[in-house]
Amino acid sequence: MSSLFIAIKGTKLDGHTFSLYAVKKGAKAVLIQDKDYLRKLKNLDIFILYSKNTRKTQAIIASKFFNEPSKTLKVFGITGTNGKTTTSNLILQYLSMLGEPTGLIGTIWYKFKDTIFDAGRTTPDAIEWQKLLYLMKQKGAKYVVSEVSSHAIEQYRVYGTIFDGCIFTNLTQDHLDYHINMENYFQAKRKLFTYTYQINKNAVFSFNVDDFYGLRLYKEFKDKIKTISYGKFSEEFKIKNFETSMEGSFFEFEIFGKNFSLYSKLRGDFNIYNIAGAFSFLLAYGIDLNFLLEATPKLEPIRGRYEIVPAKDFLVINDYAHTPDALENILRSLKKIKRNRIIIVFGAGGDRDKTKRPKMGKIAEEYADIIILTSDNPRSEDPKDIIEDIKSGMEIKKTTLEIIDREEAIKEAIKMAKPDDIVLIAGKGHETYQIIGDKIYHFDDSDVAKKYLLEFNKV
Repeated sequence: MSSLFIAIKGTKLDGHTFSLYAVKKGAKAVLIQDKDYLRKLKNLDIFILYSKNTRKTQAIIASKFFNEPSKTLKVFGITGTNGKTTTSNLILQYLSMLGEPTGLIGTIWYKFKDTIFDAGRTTPDAIEWQKLLYLMKQKGAKYVVSEVSSHAIEQYRVYGTIFDGCIFTNLTQDHLDYHINMENYFQAKRKLFTYTYQINKNAVFSFNVDDFYGLRLYKEFKDKIKTISYGKFSEEFKIKNFETSMEGSFFEFEIFGKNFSLYSKLRGDFNIYNIAGAFSFLLAYGIDLNFLLEATPKLEPIRGRYEIVPAKDFLVINDYAHTPDALENILRSLKKIKRNRIIIVFGAGGDRDKTKRPKMGKIAEEYADIIILTSDNPRSEDPKDIIEDIKSGMEIKKTTLEIIDREEAIKEAIKMAKPDDIVLIAGKGHETYQIIGDKIYHFDDSDVAKKYLLEFNKV
């Protein structure tokens, strides 16, 4: 069997430096974009292929190799800073209740029915992406719903895919270590819609127009392709009154002039937008309104998103909130239902956007009564330095503890919790690992919370 080595220039490593090694291991062809390697490889008995963009070419090759699976699948892409995981899972649930075989590619896992294809990055690399589409199609999938990250768009991981629809949830600060500024970040997201519009004029777009960037996209595409907007300021899917409690959410919305009321098991104001995004998109796509109305109360909460860990007389919540906007959204929702104190345990990821750290500290201090600063995948950074960055946005006017060991931090929060308190463990959600240095350790916030709830007889 002949093999092709594709040299990709990454942020830390350059694949070209491994090209000679790949040939020694049996590669019969090498695809490069650095012309300096033409000289280094020219005397070898191999095919040398050149591309100005090997990432883009890799995506095209991968699609062809796996027989262009998106041509016969219905692929939906969800992008935005927050809400991608929940929105994609809600679409999966709606379509599954409709009896449609649907696959999911996202942050928590890659799955189709009972088959789990592992998980890694929010959106896998181009070869793995096309392979997943192919495997899901082979197993009988008709639809595939996927989160699409800004990194994936910029790095051409989904290039060559025919999307039948896309949703834009919102855009708030994150990944500025990569994109540098918000406009670059927005333009990366925008590429999903411009690319889809170019290759599939029958696609459907849904935009959150309460978001500044979502409104920009809606105005750009509303007269070009089938679109629907959602939000408080939408004239198409208008979010009206809503109320959230520990039992769920009650909300009213207006669709093209008609009013409806709904209940959902999902908690938190932000989940109203996630439901609206999924609902509006499927409605515009052609799914029956009455079915969507009947199915919404049956939707189940998503793991690691406002996940309640059972406790005796206080509330423990595990949530993935790891951006300033996501942290503020959940804290604001919790403040509405608080009866006593809010205790928050959180940190910030190492080797990632440092500018969001003080903002998260400021938000935590504004809404919480007790703040426990800890580690959250510190990677190569010193956790103490990350905590100092968070504290730089705080006035330290409320009880603030620094406990670097995340397990000890959760233990302390559970230990100090009193009746009617709310303990929010934020930042990792569904993740079952902790990255310290270059090593990955098993770690699950919910499991750790359960351990100490049992130890302190609080469950």
